[in-house]
Amino acid sequence: MTYIHTPRLYFGLLFLILPFQPCFSAAAPTVDCKIINLEYVQCIWIPDTSTMNYTFSSNFANDDSHYCREYILEHNYTVGCRIPLKNHIQSFSKFHTSVSTEGNHTFTKIFDSLQRRVQLNVPYNLSVKWIEHNSTLLLQWNSTTPKNNCVVYNLRNQKDATQLSTNVTEVKSYSLTQVSRNKHYVFQVRSTVAGVCGSSDLWSDWSPPVEWGSAENISRQGWWQWLYGILSVLLLFCLGLLLCYCERKGIILLPVVPDPSKNLQDLFHKHDGNVESWVHISRELKDAFEPDYTEPSCDVCEVTPSSEADPTPVASPAPQTDKCDEPSTAEEPAEEQSS
Repeated sequence: MTYIHTPRLYFGLLFLILPFQPCFSAAAPTVDCKIINLEYVQCIWIPDTSTMNYTFSSNFANDDSHYCREYILEHNYTVGCRIPLKNHIQSFSKFHTSVSTEGNHTFTKIFDSLQRRVQLNVPYNLSVKWIEHNSTLLLQWNSTTPKNNCVVYNLRNQKDATQLSTNVTEVKSYSLTQVSRNKHYVFQVRSTVAGVCGSSDLWSDWSPPVEWGSAENISRQGWWQWLYGILSVLLLFCLGLLLCYCERKGIILLPVVPDPSKNLQDLFHKHDGNVESWVHISRELKDAFEPDYTEPSCDVCEVTPSSEADPTPVASPAPQTDKCDEPSTAEEPAEEQSS
Protein backbone atom coordinates (compact mmCIF):
# COMPACT_ATOMS: atom_id res chain seq x y z
CA MET A 1 0.00 0.00 0.00
CA THR A 2 1.39 3.30 -1.08
CA TYR A 3 1.12 6.18 1.37
CA ILE A 4 0.71 9.68 -0.05
CA HIS A 5 1.86 12.54 2.14
CA THR A 6 -1.07 14.99 2.15
CA PRO A 7 0.89 18.27 2.78
CA ARG A 8 3.28 17.44 -0.05
CA LEU A 9 0.31 16.83 -2.36
CA TYR A 10 -1.18 20.23 -1.51
CA PHE A 11 2.13 21.98 -2.15
CA GLY A 12 2.48 20.19 -5.47
CA LEU A 13 -0.97 21.27 -6.64
CA LEU A 14 -0.26 24.82 -5.52
CA PHE A 15 2.93 25.00 -7.60
CA LEU A 16 1.02 23.71 -10.60
CA ILE A 17 -1.79 26.27 -10.28
CA LEU A 18 0.31 29.38 -9.60
CA PRO A 19 2.06 29.54 -13.01
CA PHE A 20 -1.30 29.57 -14.81
CA GLN A 21 -3.05 31.99 -12.46
CA PRO A 22 -1.55 35.23 -13.90
CA CYS A 23 -2.52 34.27 -17.44
CA PHE A 24 -6.05 33.43 -16.41
CA SER A 25 -6.54 36.62 -14.37
CA ALA A 26 -4.98 38.75 -17.08
CA ALA A 27 -7.60 37.55 -19.55
CA ALA A 28 -10.57 38.21 -17.23
CA PRO A 29 -11.92 41.74 -17.86
CA THR A 30 -14.52 43.59 -15.80
CA VAL A 31 -17.40 44.89 -17.94
CA ASP A 32 -19.42 47.98 -17.00
CA CYS A 33 -22.34 49.11 -19.20
CA LYS A 34 -24.61 52.15 -19.12
CA ILE A 35 -26.98 53.97 -21.48
CA ILE A 36 -25.74 57.36 -22.68
CA ASN A 37 -28.40 60.06 -23.22
CA LEU A 38 -31.01 57.42 -24.19
CA GLU A 39 -29.18 57.06 -27.52
CA TYR A 40 -26.74 54.16 -27.22
CA VAL A 41 -25.25 51.67 -24.77
CA GLN A 42 -21.64 52.12 -23.79
CA CYS A 43 -19.76 49.13 -22.38
CA ILE A 44 -16.25 49.51 -21.00
CA TRP A 45 -14.09 46.57 -19.97
CA ILE A 46 -11.15 47.03 -17.63
CA PRO A 47 -8.57 44.29 -18.12
CA ASP A 48 -5.48 43.73 -16.01
CA THR A 49 -3.35 44.39 -19.09
CA SER A 50 -3.81 46.90 -21.91
CA THR A 51 -1.69 44.99 -24.45
CA MET A 52 -4.49 42.80 -25.74
CA ASN A 53 -7.43 43.32 -28.11
CA TYR A 54 -10.83 42.00 -27.11
CA THR A 55 -13.85 41.02 -29.17
CA PHE A 56 -17.23 42.12 -27.86
CA SER A 57 -20.76 40.97 -28.63
CA SER A 58 -24.07 41.80 -26.95
CA ASN A 59 -27.85 41.59 -27.25
CA PHE A 60 -31.00 42.54 -25.40
CA ALA A 61 -33.56 39.94 -24.43
CA ASN A 62 -35.55 38.55 -27.37
CA ASP A 63 -32.94 39.94 -29.75
CA ASP A 64 -30.11 38.40 -31.75
CA SER A 65 -26.53 38.77 -30.63
CA HIS A 66 -24.37 41.19 -32.62
CA TYR A 67 -20.68 41.88 -32.63
CA CYS A 68 -19.54 45.35 -31.83
CA ARG A 69 -19.54 47.75 -34.77
CA GLU A 70 -17.98 50.74 -33.00
CA TYR A 71 -15.10 50.00 -30.66
CA ILE A 72 -13.61 52.47 -28.22
CA LEU A 73 -9.85 52.50 -28.59
CA GLU A 74 -7.15 53.51 -26.14
CA HIS A 75 -3.49 53.31 -27.23
CA ASN A 76 -4.69 51.35 -30.28
CA TYR A 77 -6.27 48.66 -28.10
CA THR A 78 -9.98 47.98 -27.70
CA VAL A 79 -11.30 49.05 -24.29
CA GLY A 80 -15.02 49.49 -25.00
CA CYS A 81 -17.93 49.39 -27.38
CA ARG A 82 -20.95 51.55 -28.34
CA ILE A 83 -24.20 49.74 -29.18
CA PRO A 84 -27.11 51.67 -30.76
CA LEU A 85 -30.34 51.82 -28.73
CA LYS A 86 -33.53 51.33 -30.71
CA ASN A 87 -35.83 52.79 -28.05
CA HIS A 88 -35.70 53.58 -24.34
CA ILE A 89 -37.99 50.61 -23.62
CA GLN A 90 -34.98 48.34 -24.15
CA SER A 91 -33.44 49.74 -20.97
CA PHE A 92 -35.93 47.68 -18.98
CA SER A 93 -34.85 44.39 -20.63
CA LYS A 94 -31.99 42.06 -19.79
CA PHE A 95 -28.71 42.83 -21.49
CA HIS A 96 -26.21 40.07 -22.32
CA THR A 97 -22.54 40.81 -22.91
CA SER A 98 -19.70 38.59 -24.09
CA VAL A 99 -15.99 39.46 -24.20
CA SER A 100 -13.52 37.19 -26.00
CA THR A 101 -9.75 37.32 -25.79
CA GLU A 102 -7.26 36.65 -28.54
CA GLY A 103 -6.79 33.16 -27.09
CA ASN A 104 -10.52 32.41 -27.57
CA HIS A 105 -11.33 32.77 -23.88
CA THR A 106 -14.89 34.10 -23.56
CA PHE A 107 -16.36 35.85 -20.53
CA THR A 108 -20.03 36.73 -20.22
CA LYS A 109 -21.97 39.09 -18.00
CA ILE A 110 -25.72 39.62 -17.82
CA PHE A 111 -27.39 42.83 -16.65
CA ASP A 112 -30.95 42.34 -15.40
CA SER A 113 -31.81 45.87 -16.48
CA LEU A 114 -30.09 49.08 -17.55
CA GLN A 115 -32.97 51.21 -16.30
CA ARG A 116 -30.98 52.73 -13.41
CA ARG A 117 -27.79 52.93 -15.51
CA VAL A 118 -28.83 55.86 -17.71
CA GLN A 119 -26.55 58.90 -17.87
CA LEU A 120 -27.66 62.00 -19.78
CA ASN A 121 -25.46 64.51 -21.56
CA VAL A 122 -24.34 67.70 -19.84
CA PRO A 123 -26.71 70.67 -20.26
CA TYR A 124 -25.15 73.53 -22.21
CA ASN A 125 -25.57 77.26 -22.93
CA LEU A 126 -26.43 78.11 -19.35
CA SER A 127 -27.19 81.85 -19.15
CA VAL A 128 -28.26 84.29 -16.44
CA LYS A 129 -30.50 87.29 -17.06
CA TRP A 130 -31.28 90.03 -14.52
CA ILE A 131 -34.85 91.34 -14.42
CA GLU A 132 -34.74 94.81 -12.89
CA HIS A 133 -38.38 95.52 -12.01
CA ASN A 134 -38.80 92.52 -9.68
CA SER A 135 -35.13 91.84 -8.75
CA THR A 136 -35.23 88.34 -10.22
CA LEU A 137 -32.62 86.21 -11.93
CA LEU A 138 -33.74 84.13 -14.90
CA LEU A 139 -31.60 81.05 -15.56
CA GLN A 140 -31.92 79.33 -18.94
CA TRP A 141 -30.10 76.40 -20.57
CA ASN A 142 -30.34 73.85 -23.38
CA SER A 143 -30.20 70.06 -23.47
CA THR A 144 -29.65 67.38 -26.11
CA THR A 145 -31.89 64.82 -24.40
CA PRO A 146 -34.49 63.61 -26.91
CA LYS A 147 -37.33 63.33 -24.37
CA ASN A 148 -37.71 66.54 -22.35
CA ASN A 149 -40.55 65.14 -20.26
CA CYS A 150 -38.17 62.45 -18.94
CA VAL A 151 -35.54 64.82 -17.57
CA VAL A 152 -34.98 66.35 -14.14
CA TYR A 153 -32.51 69.24 -13.84
CA ASN A 154 -30.61 70.11 -10.72
CA LEU A 155 -29.40 73.70 -10.16
CA ARG A 156 -26.83 74.83 -7.65
CA ASN A 157 -24.93 77.92 -6.61
CA GLN A 158 -21.33 76.83 -6.30
CA LYS A 159 -20.45 79.70 -3.92
CA ASP A 160 -23.16 78.83 -1.40
CA ALA A 161 -25.18 75.64 -1.85
CA THR A 162 -27.70 76.70 0.82
CA GLN A 163 -28.87 79.62 -1.33
CA LEU A 164 -29.78 77.52 -4.36
CA SER A 165 -30.04 73.75 -4.66
CA THR A 166 -33.27 72.83 -6.42
CA ASN A 167 -34.67 70.41 -8.99
CA VAL A 168 -36.56 71.49 -12.09
CA THR A 169 -38.70 69.08 -14.13
CA GLU A 170 -39.18 69.27 -17.90
CA VAL A 171 -38.69 73.05 -18.34
CA LYS A 172 -35.25 74.51 -19.13
CA SER A 173 -35.47 77.67 -17.10
CA TYR A 174 -35.71 78.78 -13.51
CA SER A 175 -36.42 82.12 -11.79
CA LEU A 176 -34.51 82.99 -8.66
CA THR A 177 -36.12 85.73 -6.54
CA GLN A 178 -34.81 87.90 -3.71
CA VAL A 179 -31.33 88.10 -5.19
CA SER A 180 -28.75 90.44 -3.69
CA ARG A 181 -26.68 92.27 -6.28
CA ASN A 182 -23.84 92.64 -3.76
CA LYS A 183 -23.24 88.87 -3.65
CA HIS A 184 -21.31 86.73 -6.07
CA TYR A 185 -23.10 83.73 -7.63
CA VAL A 186 -21.68 80.81 -9.64
CA PHE A 187 -24.45 78.72 -11.21
CA GLN A 188 -24.25 75.16 -12.58
CA VAL A 189 -26.82 72.66 -13.83
CA ARG A 190 -26.90 68.88 -14.36
CA SER A 191 -29.57 66.38 -15.39
CA THR A 192 -30.89 62.87 -14.83
CA VAL A 193 -33.87 60.72 -15.83
CA ALA A 194 -37.19 61.55 -14.19
CA GLY A 195 -39.16 59.00 -12.22
CA VAL A 196 -41.97 58.84 -14.77
CA CYS A 197 -39.55 57.33 -17.27
CA GLY A 198 -37.67 55.17 -14.80
CA SER A 199 -35.35 56.79 -12.28
CA SER A 200 -31.61 56.57 -12.78
CA ASP A 201 -28.82 56.41 -10.24
CA LEU A 202 -26.50 58.41 -12.49
CA TRP A 203 -26.36 62.17 -12.95
CA SER A 204 -24.73 63.95 -15.83
CA ASP A 205 -21.62 66.01 -15.23
CA TRP A 206 -22.04 69.62 -14.09
CA SER A 207 -22.27 72.24 -16.80
CA PRO A 208 -19.53 74.87 -17.10
CA PRO A 209 -19.96 77.48 -14.33
CA VAL A 210 -21.61 80.82 -15.08
CA GLU A 211 -20.80 83.71 -12.73
CA TRP A 212 -23.16 86.52 -11.83
CA GLY A 213 -23.10 89.34 -9.33
CA SER A 214 -22.85 92.15 -11.81
CA ALA A 215 -19.23 92.09 -12.88
CA GLU A 216 -19.28 95.89 -12.77
CA ASN A 217 -20.46 95.84 -9.17
CA ILE A 218 -17.89 93.19 -8.27
CA SER A 219 -15.04 95.13 -9.90
CA ARG A 220 -16.35 98.38 -8.48
CA GLN A 221 -16.62 96.83 -5.06
CA GLY A 222 -13.04 95.61 -5.41
CA TRP A 223 -11.89 99.11 -6.37
CA TRP A 224 -13.75 100.58 -3.42
CA GLN A 225 -12.07 98.10 -1.09
CA TRP A 226 -8.67 99.08 -2.48
CA LEU A 227 -9.55 102.76 -2.15
CA TYR A 228 -10.70 102.32 1.46
CA GLY A 229 -7.45 100.55 2.29
CA ILE A 230 -5.29 103.28 0.74
CA LEU A 231 -7.27 106.05 2.45
CA SER A 232 -6.99 104.29 5.79
CA VAL A 233 -3.21 104.04 5.45
CA LEU A 234 -2.94 107.72 4.45
CA LEU A 235 -5.15 108.75 7.36
CA LEU A 236 -3.02 106.84 9.85
CA PHE A 237 0.13 108.40 8.35
CA CYS A 238 -1.30 111.92 8.63
CA LEU A 239 -2.39 111.31 12.21
CA GLY A 240 1.14 110.16 13.06
CA LEU A 241 2.66 113.29 11.51
CA LEU A 242 0.14 115.48 13.33
CA LEU A 243 0.91 113.80 16.63
CA CYS A 244 4.65 114.34 16.18
CA TYR A 245 4.11 117.97 15.16
CA CYS A 246 1.85 118.71 18.12
CA GLU A 247 4.24 117.05 20.53
CA ARG A 248 7.13 119.10 19.15
CA LYS A 249 5.14 122.37 19.40
CA GLY A 250 4.13 121.46 22.93
CA ILE A 251 7.78 121.03 23.91
CA ILE A 252 8.63 124.45 22.45
CA LEU A 253 5.69 126.32 24.02
CA LEU A 254 5.61 124.40 27.28
CA PRO A 255 9.10 123.10 27.97
CA VAL A 256 9.40 120.24 30.31
CA VAL A 257 10.41 121.21 33.85
CA PRO A 258 13.70 119.48 34.66
CA ASP A 259 13.91 117.19 37.60
CA PRO A 260 15.75 119.10 40.39
CA SER A 261 16.69 116.01 42.33
CA LYS A 262 19.62 115.22 40.04
CA ASN A 263 21.05 118.75 40.32
CA LEU A 264 20.76 118.86 44.12
CA GLN A 265 22.65 115.62 44.61
CA ASP A 266 26.02 117.42 44.20
CA LEU A 267 25.01 119.98 46.85
CA PHE A 268 24.65 117.37 49.57
CA HIS A 269 27.13 114.69 48.47
CA LYS A 270 30.07 116.70 47.09
CA HIS A 271 29.77 120.15 48.75
CA ASP A 272 28.28 119.03 52.07
CA GLY A 273 25.51 121.58 51.98
CA ASN A 274 27.76 124.57 51.25
CA VAL A 275 25.76 126.62 48.80
CA GLU A 276 28.57 129.08 48.09
CA SER A 277 30.95 126.38 46.91
CA TRP A 278 28.13 124.56 45.08
CA VAL A 279 27.17 127.61 42.98
CA HIS A 280 30.88 128.47 42.44
CA ILE A 281 30.78 132.14 43.60
CA SER A 282 34.03 133.93 42.74
CA ARG A 283 36.10 135.52 45.50
CA GLU A 284 35.75 139.03 43.97
CA LEU A 285 31.98 138.74 44.06
CA LYS A 286 32.09 137.40 47.58
CA ASP A 287 34.33 140.33 48.77
CA ALA A 288 31.98 142.82 47.11
CA PHE A 289 29.25 141.94 49.58
CA GLU A 290 31.58 142.42 52.63
CA PRO A 291 31.18 145.92 54.45
CA ASP A 292 34.19 148.29 54.09
CA TYR A 293 33.47 150.68 57.02
CA THR A 294 33.29 150.55 60.92
CA GLU A 295 30.91 152.17 63.41
CA PRO A 296 31.74 153.04 67.07
CA SER A 297 29.91 151.28 69.79
CA CYS A 298 27.43 153.30 71.88
CA ASP A 299 26.51 152.51 75.51
CA VAL A 300 22.90 153.03 76.53
CA CYS A 301 22.32 154.59 80.01
CA GLU A 302 19.25 153.72 82.05
CA VAL A 303 17.88 156.17 84.68
CA THR A 304 16.74 154.60 87.98
CA PRO A 305 13.30 155.94 89.14
CA SER A 306 13.06 157.73 92.60
CA SER A 307 11.51 155.94 95.60
CA GLU A 308 7.89 156.94 96.69
CA ALA A 309 8.75 156.72 100.45
CA ASP A 310 11.27 159.56 100.36
CA PRO A 311 9.40 162.78 101.45
CA THR A 312 12.32 164.94 100.67
CA PRO A 313 12.05 166.27 97.23
CA VAL A 314 14.96 165.54 95.16
CA ALA A 315 16.08 167.76 92.45
CA SER A 316 15.51 166.44 89.07
CA PRO A 317 18.61 165.10 87.53
CA ALA A 318 20.32 167.00 84.92
CA PRO A 319 19.35 166.21 81.43
CA GLN A 320 21.39 163.67 79.71
CA THR A 321 23.52 164.58 76.86
CA ASP A 322 24.42 162.58 73.84
CA LYS A 323 27.93 161.97 74.96
CA CYS A 324 28.59 158.52 73.84
CA ASP A 325 32.07 159.06 72.66
CA GLU A 326 33.59 158.24 76.04
CA PRO A 327 32.55 155.38 78.26
CA SER A 328 30.78 156.20 81.51
CA THR A 329 32.43 155.49 84.87
CA ALA A 330 31.04 153.94 88.02
CA GLU A 331 31.81 157.02 90.23
CA GLU A 332 28.92 159.14 88.93
CA PRO A 333 26.21 157.47 90.89
CA ALA A 334 28.26 157.86 94.13
CA GLU A 335 28.63 161.60 93.61
CA GLU A 336 24.91 162.04 93.09
CA GLN A 337 24.16 160.10 96.26
CA SER A 338 26.50 162.29 98.39
CA SER A 339 24.93 165.49 97.25
